[in-house]
Parts: sequence; structure tokens; C-alpha cells
Amino acid sequence: MKTSGSMPSDPSPQIHPLVRDESEIIGYRFFAEKLTANGSATAERVRGVFARECIAKGGRIEPEDGEVARSVLDRRLPPRGSFKHFWSGVSAVCVRSPSEVMGGFVAITFDNTELATRGDIGARLFSRNSLMPTRTAVYAYRPDRIRSPASFQAQQAARRADNVAEQRTQEAFRRDLAVGTETNCGTVIQIRGPMVEIAVPPVRLTPNGQSTF
Repeated sequence: MKTSGSMPSDPSPQIHPLVRDESEIIGYRFFAEKLTANGSATAERVRGVFARECIAKGGRIEPEDGEVARSVLDRRLPPRGSFKHFWSGVSAVCVRSPSEVMGGFVAITFDNTELATRGDIGARLFSRNSLMPTRTAVYAYRPDRIRSPASFQAQQAARRADNVAEQRTQEAFRRDLAVGTETNCGTVIQIRGPMVEIAVPPVRLTPNGQSTF
């Protein structure tokens, strides 16, 4: 596959992972195919082979729409920017346990079949006249550079704990609120049921333009 048109400052989406994540990549292949009815055929074949190898070695494939697989694909796809025509990506991650990642890959495809049939008239004419092939780049990533399911679980648990702690802090603040309490808006000067009146410092504006609210 010709890659000479890609520059490190503005790489083709296919070349983007190799330019940005070189230290994380342990292998890559470029494929070019003639126009076919299924532009994602190469990526799907790679995913099938990867899944069989994963299972044969005692692993399992993480859900395609799960956080682990999405983190691999989302971080390695470039911003769409000027690349407006039918770039797509596929990823898969193989794990032996929640804490052990065995491997992962990303496949990035320029689906020229789609461009030749669904693009604007200029794109369709150019694709058909030039016979540009559908191109797919496949990258295999180092297992230790892929976040494990356990790391996401720990992150979620920490987030839940933070939310609980924040809720408890708010409840304690409301429970102990009294005249004279200093808040981030000013000093509490009156409490009437669920309503609290605040005296605002002169240097701070209030929503109603008054010195209290």
C-alpha cells in the first residue's frame, strides 16, 4: 500500500497509529483490495482470526461496545478533520482475566466501495476512473499498553466512592447550616424552612443585583 502521501504532521488515518503510537505497536500490515461489495471484509477477517487465536490460547474477547475495546479504538483513531469520506475502524481486545490483557488490534479502513457508490459525484467519478482500491491498515498492540477490564472496574468503583463522599458532604452541609455559616456565595443571615438568605460581599454580584439573595 502506498503511504508516501502521509506526513507525520497530518497523517492519513491509516498511518496515524504508526506515527503516534510507534512504541505501542508490535506488528502491522497494510492491505489493498479491488472494489468489492464489502469494504470491511479485511477488517472482519482479521477480527475472526484474532478471536480464534484468542480462544485457542485460553482467552476471551472483550465486548466490542465495551470500555476496553472502545478505549483501544477511540484513542488511536485521529480526528476526522478533512478526512470526510468513509473511514472506519474495528478493534478487539483479548483477555485471560479481568487483570490480564493478552493482546489487541486496530484495523483502519478507507472503504473506497462506499466512496464510489455513496460519495458526491466528483468522488464517485474519481474512484471509478482511478480504480482506487479499498485499503486497510492493521496494527497489533502491546498487551501492557492496553487498559485491562480491572482498571476500568477500579476507576468506576473510585468514581462511585467519590460520588458517595460528595453526597455525604452535601448532606452534612445542609444539615448543619446555620445563621453565620460562610458559604461560597456569602454569609447565611436567615433560614426559613428550605430557603436560605445570603448576604453577599460587596465585591460580588448577585443574580438579582441586590446585596442579599
